[in-house]
Amino acid sequence: MKTALFSESEFEQMAAEVRKLLSEVGYAVDHPEMKAMALRGGCRESAVGRVLFEERQIDALRAELQRQYPPPRPDAPEPSLVHPRYEAAFGFGNLTPKVFNYARNRPEGGTTEAFLDLIKFAHAEPRVRSITLPLSRLDTPEALEQIEAVWLMASTTDKPLGAVDATLPESVPYLAEMGQALGCAPAAFVGCCNCINPPLRLEMRTAETMLQRRRYHSRSLITSMPSIGGSGPVDLYGGIILATAEIVGGLILSMIMDPEAPLTGYIACIQVDMRTGNATSSTPQTVRLDAGVFQLMARFFGGGTSIGGRSYVSARRPGLQASYERFLKAVGYAALADRHVVSLAANGNLENGSMVSPEQFLLDMEMAEGLQWAHTAPNVPPAGDAVARIREAVLNGGGNFLSTEHTLEHYRDEMWPAACFPCIPETRSEKEILDWCHEQYSRRLAEYRPASWPRKTVVELEAILSRARRNLVKG
Repeated sequence: MKTALFSESEFEQMAAEVRKLLSEVGYAVDHPEMKAMALRGGCRESAVGRVLFEERQIDALRAELQRQYPPPRPDAPEPSLVHPRYEAAFGFGNLTPKVFNYARNRPEGGTTEAFLDLIKFAHAEPRVRSITLPLSRLDTPEALEQIEAVWLMASTTDKPLGAVDATLPESVPYLAEMGQALGCAPAAFVGCCNCINPPLRLEMRTAETMLQRRRYHSRSLITSMPSIGGSGPVDLYGGIILATAEIVGGLILSMIMDPEAPLTGYIACIQVDMRTGNATSSTPQTVRLDAGVFQLMARFFGGGTSIGGRSYVSARRPGLQASYERFLKAVGYAALADRHVVSLAANGNLENGSMVSPEQFLLDMEMAEGLQWAHTAPNVPPAGDAVARIREAVLNGGGNFLSTEHTLEHYRDEMWPAACFPCIPETRSEKEILDWCHEQYSRRLAEYRPASWPRKTVVELEAILSRARRNLVKG
């Protein structure tokens, strides 16, 4: 079950307005080659040089998305919220330029030292099963930063490494080689995120990165990130129209550029708080806009669109505000996009995804685990077992179940062992909770023992890095 934001007639009106926007306003495409490809692929050019889209192109995209993302059969069962018990597992890393240094109580720009501490923490934390780039670094040449980061990670952990979204087009071939050295197909390792500059603009560097990845037929993830009241309309209706048009137009350009590439839409909006001038990605309005785009794409443009930025919150320091904002988004998306399955994105991001905090990551994992336990299927004993135990405790044990053999044997199976938010006589203050998280972070760093991918792989990655250094760094 999903909760629709609009009536069917309102969705129909919105779909017509998206088509009108794409045919009359279209896209600014900064890259000459990409623009020429679009015009050869059936787009028109407006009087002011914008790329305009045809109805038939929108229809073709809809058919392609329905092929890649077949809708569920009418008789398909509803997904169950209840699931078997499983061990919690998380990925760590969502590229940010800053880290919150809890010991110094301040945000700091990324350095190699901070980067390696984060990798060591993630390696020593047993719930982390995969790691991708958590932090960009200011003390490394930009052309080499991501390439060197892959080598550093492989030299510091033996856990699986996630895909890397290239920030520079020139780094794409080297990252693809590194992915192969790590046993990944280039299309899977070279990240797929293509952020559209709102409103309706494909800028030069993003387009060049898309062209570089074309040789691998990488997935094209067209990401709309409008700012409500800033780079997009202040009303949800208008914002949904703009963001949906950005996704549809970007996916059409992707399909023209590489007909073989998988296609995905992505929406991750923010909002301008006109009282303070701050940007926030975690309000009821941002949740509704994201969900509105998701719903409109599903109804009229073939679907294939996900909600991104689920973990983005506006809080600029770890703590309860960040936890509240993240939980607000999880509950909102559950009702409007996720068939009422509450899924909390846990990666420790702060400040709208521009800062990472290991202490917040520990809080996020705790909340996500608690939700997992809330939806875990109960243990079911053999028929008659419960009645026999209740009879014994009531008739012979004075109604005291606390000291029964069954309670002592199964207490740990039934009670979720909360760590950050334990059930204790004196409830911890926010500072005490965060201090405890920082102690856990420091403990994980102390527990780290050197690890790496196989020596042969690390040497191969280092050779790719050396070649990139010769070719990309001048002087």
